[in-house]
Order: sequence, then C-alpha cells, then structure tokens
Amino acid sequence: MLKVRSSAVITAVLLLAIPVAAQTSAAGSINGCVVKSGDAFSLTDDASKTSYQLKGGNVKVGQHVQVTGTAGAGQMFEVKSVSKTSGTCAGAQKSGMHLSKAQMIGIAATSGLVIFGIVKGAGRIGPAF
Repeated sequence: MLKVRSSAVITAVLLLAIPVAAQTSAAGSINGCVVKSGDAFSLTDDASKTSYQLKGGNVKVGQHVQVTGTAGAGQMFEVKSVSKTSGTCAGAQKSGMHLSKAQMIGIAATSGLVIFGIVKGAGRIGPAF
C-alpha cells in the first residue's frame, strides 16, 4: 500500500512539473505589435493574447512582427530573429507628412504665384537701366 501511495505522489509531481517546464523554456515564434514602456519592449501575441517582454532583437515600436526565440519564466521572450509581417497595429503613429495630389497642386500653384509676385515686384523696384 505504501508503494501505491508513493508512486501516486511521484506521478502527480511529474504531471505538475511537465507543464511548468514547457512554459518556462518553450521555443517558437509569436506574432504581434511592438510597444515600448520605459526602456522595455513588449509584444502581445495575436493568437494567445499573452503579453511578453522582449529581450534582444532589433524591434521598432509600432511594427507588426514575428519574433522567433525562446519563452522564459515571467513572460520573458528571448528573441533570436525578427521579421516584419503584413499585420497592422492599432494606434501606430506613422512618421512624416502625407499630402494628397490636390494638396500638392495647391501648394505648387500658391508657391508659383508668390514667386511670380516677388520677381514682378523686384523688376519694378530695382534700378531701371
């Protein structure tokens, strides 16, 4: 009877230990948007909605990426490689100013009129030869 109890305890301990070991050293990849909080970069996996703090890798805030590496304890993800994906990130700021074609034509026309006025005015103000 003692053997049954000890083997049951050993089996229970092993069953509990296996999932923990799998969580703390699982290799694979995750997809999501890169965010920064303080000095740390993190990513929330699109599939599992689990947030990981990224360690290593060349990531940029606002990019949707796939990172490959090893998940560690405490939701840490050791990044081995990074590849940009076609996903979108909500609220990602795009740098630069983007103007429509109509806005560009309006700016060009206004600039042309201003330059024409300056040249025309300079002709009247300058000395007559």
